[in-house]
Amino acid sequence: MDRLSFQIGERFDYLQHTISPYIENSARLAKNALNYVSNQSSSALSNLVGPSDSGIPFHTWANWQWSWFLENCRSWISNLKQTLAVQFNGMGQFFEGVLNYVQQKLYQLQSMLSYQIIQKYLSAVDQSHIYFLLSGIAIGFIIGIQIKQNVKPLTRMRALVCNSYAGAPESIAMIDDMIAPNSCGAEDVMIQVKASSIDPMDIKITFGYGKVIRSQYHQYHKTHGKNLLFPFVLGRECSGRIVEIGSKVQDLDVGDEVYAAVPYYACGTASECALIPAQWVAKKPRKLSYEAAASLPYSASIVWNALVQQASFNEVTTRDKRVLVHSVDNPVGCIAAQLLKAWGGRVTATVTTRAMITAQQLGVDELILHDGHNVDFDSLLSTLPKFDLVLNTVGSILHDSCRVLCREGGVVVSTVASPPASDKYGLFYGSLYSMWLRMKLVFLKSSICGSTVISTSILDEISNLVNKGHLQPVIERVFEIDQAEQAGIYAAKGDHIGKIIESAIEPYGGICIEAALEQDVPNL
Repeated sequence: MDRLSFQIGERFDYLQHTISPYIENSARLAKNALNYVSNQSSSALSNLVGPSDSGIPFHTWANWQWSWFLENCRSWISNLKQTLAVQFNGMGQFFEGVLNYVQQKLYQLQSMLSYQIIQKYLSAVDQSHIYFLLSGIAIGFIIGIQIKQNVKPLTRMRALVCNSYAGAPESIAMIDDMIAPNSCGAEDVMIQVKASSIDPMDIKITFGYGKVIRSQYHQYHKTHGKNLLFPFVLGRECSGRIVEIGSKVQDLDVGDEVYAAVPYYACGTASECALIPAQWVAKKPRKLSYEAAASLPYSASIVWNALVQQASFNEVTTRDKRVLVHSVDNPVGCIAAQLLKAWGGRVTATVTTRAMITAQQLGVDELILHDGHNVDFDSLLSTLPKFDLVLNTVGSILHDSCRVLCREGGVVVSTVASPPASDKYGLFYGSLYSMWLRMKLVFLKSSICGSTVISTSILDEISNLVNKGHLQPVIERVFEIDQAEQAGIYAAKGDHIGKIIESAIEPYGGICIEAALEQDVPNL
């Protein structure tokens, strides 16, 4: 082993000793070449601007430089051939053949660019042509500077994104180099986001919910200046301040404090800046901080769609009606219970032990404890009078029991959206559906069917309820913007009662779950 190491070391020393002279010669040659190029450049510039003192025409000077270049190339090739033949006996013949071929091509090139050809084309160049060329370069440079000043450079921002459909929390990440929107459409507003929330819908999205519709919508609405689907920003609602508005936006202005919600297929809001259509934006409730306001618009829009649009319940028809909210262990249930109470309904709600205090603070009339171990839960509900409305916020697992609890002529409404059928389409039907959806977005410019309706009018109604004291936010936990990734991971657990807020900047007003849990749970 020692002998082998010694032999290897000898070979390296030999190579170093052999190569070092050529490295020195190459460096010296490069230095001389640079000096020559510098001198010749000055001479060329003088010849371009006007005749030299010696009166040598430009085409004659160019032909001299080309001849010098060819002679140096031939000399260098000849020296290299001799060196290779001496130092590397066997390889010298191979390289000699290659260099002979290169030398032959150089001779052919020289014959093609003979003095006569060069003289033919360069003799036509006069001083006016050179001035015209330099003027064109100067004008193009000035135009380029003007264009560069008018084009907004791409800016980067921090954002909580989904980078795959592998599911939460694996596909959730906080990045610092998300391309920020740099142009505001005619019907859009640019919002400097002060606070944003992570909704349970965002967790569904990380598993591929609505991926076909989202892909088509992102191609039509290039919010971040590209068609790539990943990464895309999460967050269904936010609050902040308007920094730019489109030319067709009328009821909003720069500097307004607003809150907004976006459907599941649109670009999210959990970023430093969000570009949102004005139809999904409204002035935030004046009584709420940014954090508190960011917890309401999306969940409140879901509740409004379920109660008003589907069940036809409102402040007139709800009075004295018996309503079961199944359950208040989630943001939607918390808002629904408050809204029904504000409209004069008698609200019964199912609740777990953890959410008991929160439900009492919301003013629910009757609470049915369900901790997963109460075997009499269904029988207890069946002994109660039938309900005019059963609001199912859990999902299809409770659909049959909800129908049993509803009186004849009553209504059962679910706030849990089923997955879009397009998510299950194969290649053929998926392609046809994508084509139809693309045409609908381009030509009809209508909203996506089957999604929660979000509008400025609904958000204004929510603001009025908040300002009157009938509705208050329920916040589970607040994360700083640097902890947005932890916020996404926390939301992925799925056991939170209130909203998960990130980008916190100031104290908020509302029910805090963390503070409520420090109290003792009362006996029922």
